[in-house]
Amino acid sequence: MLSILAFRLFYQPFATEAQIAPFAVIENRTPLPAPAPLAIPAQLLDFKGSVKNNKVMLNWAVGENESADLFEVEKSTDGINFKMAALVFGTDKSATAKYEFYEKAGNQKVRYRIKLVNKNKKAEYSPVVEINPAA
Repeated sequence: MLSILAFRLFYQPFATEAQIAPFAVIENRTPLPAPAPLAIPAQLLDFKGSVKNNKVMLNWAVGENESADLFEVEKSTDGINFKMAALVFGTDKSATAKYEFYEKAGNQKVRYRIKLVNKNKKAEYSPVVEINPAA
């Protein structure tokens, strides 16, 4: 009985090619081109912060912007432990682009930095900018 069952599993008379191998590779297809590697990663060119109208204003410029994926705006009250305050997505604009972020200013000194994440998922940090609303 087992031999008949095994024979039925491996032998299918009148089976079409699709029934035998529904996931078979079809020959004579042109393979998709590999994605082009990103030649130059995006780079932070400038990062500034100020207080205007009771708002903390952060501005930064990025070179090779088309390689940038996103920016994590991080802040800290002690200068050591940073937490994400915002997520800013990159644009498709080529060459250089400018970005900004603002939030309500508090009463204490706060330090900000930008974490630039490139499309290749490699990250770099900006220098820290210190904002003192009381000054």
